[in-house]
Amino acid sequence: MKSNPELTLQSTILRLLSQPDVDNRLGRGKHFFTQAVQNQYPAESRPSPDLIAQTLWSLVGKGLIYIDMWQSAPENWKWRLTNTGVKSAKDEQFNPDDPERYLARLKSNIPDISDLVYTYAKESVNCYNHECYLASAVMLGVASEAAFMEMAQASVKWLQSLGENGVANKLQDILDNPKQPYVKKFEEFRKRIESQKSELPKQLANGMSINFDSVLDLLRINRNKAGHPTGESIRRDDQYISLQMFGRYMQRLYNLRAFFLK
Repeated sequence: MKSNPELTLQSTILRLLSQPDVDNRLGRGKHFFTQAVQNQYPAESRPSPDLIAQTLWSLVGKGLIYIDMWQSAPENWKWRLTNTGVKSAKDEQFNPDDPERYLARLKSNIPDISDLVYTYAKESVNCYNHECYLASAVMLGVASEAAFMEMAQASVKWLQSLGENGVANKLQDILDNPKQPYVKKFEEFRKRIESQKSELPKQLANGMSINFDSVLDLLRINRNKAGHPTGESIRRDDQYISLQMFGRYMQRLYNLRAFFLK
């Protein structure tokens, strides 16, 4: 799957600025940090100085980097990470400010993630990095719905294997009903699965309620609020947290799905 050159460049810049031995001076005639960025790429695919400059100023606008003007000579001014940028660069979990690594981690931590869920998650990350936080929230809601439906459909056969045919058939009817909102479908699924919690492996049962609460909150926020013309806005910090939560709870959802399909 092709990566977005601009977002890949953003990730490269954040990682470089977090390293103490990189020459991050602006320079004059010789542009030190620009050269350091270009050196991260093969000669045949190096980004142009113009593209690097555009990406740097985009990161300034997002509050992730700034120019340190402490030195009297402008050529010695330096690109530096803001406090928010430092946190983003150090975050080794699901960090949407580093979109390339975020998506790579999603793939590596959840190898069974479907193309549909991944496509919407990628769209959400791209929207976030273009400061379209409302659109990012909506796409994350769609990705959450798709992943939930994959997991919930798998649970029907598992319930049947436990002899709970009536419960399984009722759940299937709810999942198939297009008039039922996704939040309602999730609540009905949760009610039936939590009553069978003792049948789940300990590693899946532990913390299941907290995990389900996270999924439910995101479905409510991203679909009920952001996905309808309520006039409500989504703040960058809130969407950052939502994207982090998404990466973590996706692992739990797909682990549950794998168990149900055994």
